[in-house]
Parts: sequence; structure tokens; C-alpha cells
Amino acid sequence: MAVTFQLSADDRDQLCELVNIGVSHASTTLSQLLKHRVAISVPTVDVKSAESALQFLENSNELTVAVLLKITGGIDGYVFLIFPHDAVAHLVHSLSGKNIDDLRTLDDFDRSTIQEVGNVLTGGMLNGLSRFLHIKLIHSVPDVVVDMGVAMFNSLSASMMLSSDEFLSLDVAICVDAAPQSIACAGGEMATGRMFLFLGPEAAEHILSLTRAMVA
Repeated sequence: MAVTFQLSADDRDQLCELVNIGVSHASTTLSQLLKHRVAISVPTVDVKSAESALQFLENSNELTVAVLLKITGGIDGYVFLIFPHDAVAHLVHSLSGKNIDDLRTLDDFDRSTIQEVGNVLTGGMLNGLSRFLHIKLIHSVPDVVVDMGVAMFNSLSASMMLSSDEFLSLDVAICVDAAPQSIACAGGEMATGRMFLFLGPEAAEHILSLTRAMVA
């Protein structure tokens, strides 16, 4: 399917700024909850199709972890936050000292930690959008799924893309024990995932129109 919804350079910059304002609050909340200094950044926002999004999952047979939430309120949609194996292993090791080789061995504590990361991260992002755009956005309790990346993405995304296979894609970098006033990790190591916002072109255009009106 051809991409019909386009983001200009200004649109990308504005959305990145909005999202990063929200996730900066999520960084503070996670730091307090996890007893580690957590820094989160969202360097890029783009429009993806299902085909182009799958390029993020280089190894189709590799187990990944996904956090799924439903959005309601001023805009309806879904958030799909996915972390490849290495990102999950790094995140778990940074927070608990455990070495994880097989994601199927994640225990209840590990899953609840990842669930809380997804919960706070999504909540912070939506809160930033909600305050700036003056619309109410609510998200559901997150579900955590462990499965092969491509199979999971295809299964979940198929139920979300009813009228269009286009959605917003955000790179998410999470750094544990970052230096003060920095988003850089020691040795450059961080957990890098991707957040997909299944809002549909109408909802995405609504966000952009509100943003343009606010900054005009």
C-alpha cells in the first residue's frame, strides 16, 4: 500500500518535541520507581507501513518482548512498544544484575518491570500530548507478550490496521544509570526499542492540526 499520510520536517520536529516533553516526565517517574537514574529519549518520529516497520526486526525468529496498550479519550488507538532480545537483556541486567539468554525465562518480576516501563513511558508520552493539545487521553493496563518478533507484530498489527496500514513510529532509547543531566549511557549502552502508534491517518492528522494551531 502506498504511503498516503506524510510528515514534513517541521511536523517531525514538533511531534518529537511534544513526545520528548512527555517522556522526560516518564524518566523521572521510572527513576523513582526503579531506584536507578533512567533517561529516555525519542530521537525520531516517522510514518511507517507494516512492511517498512518489519525492517526493525532484523531476525524474524528471535524472541522479542512487546507491551500493548489501548488508547481512548480524545483519540482512539493502540500503542505497541517492542523491544528486541538484546534490549530486554540489557534492561533486565541493568536493573537487577541478572543475565537473560532466553526471554522465555523471564520471571514475574522481570515481566512486571517491563510492564511498568511500558506503562510509565506511554503514560508520560500521552500526558505530554494531552496537556499541550488540551485533549483527554487514557491508556489501558498494559499487556506483556513474549514471542517471535515478526509473528507477534503481524498478529497484533493485523487487528489494529482496519482501514490503513500506516501508523506513527517512534524510536525509543532507554538508558539506566545515565550520568546526571545527560541522556547518554556509560559506554554507549542502552535499551533501544520502538513504539508504534496505531492511530490511523485521521487521528494522526488531527494531532498535527492541533499542534500547528498551538504553535501558530
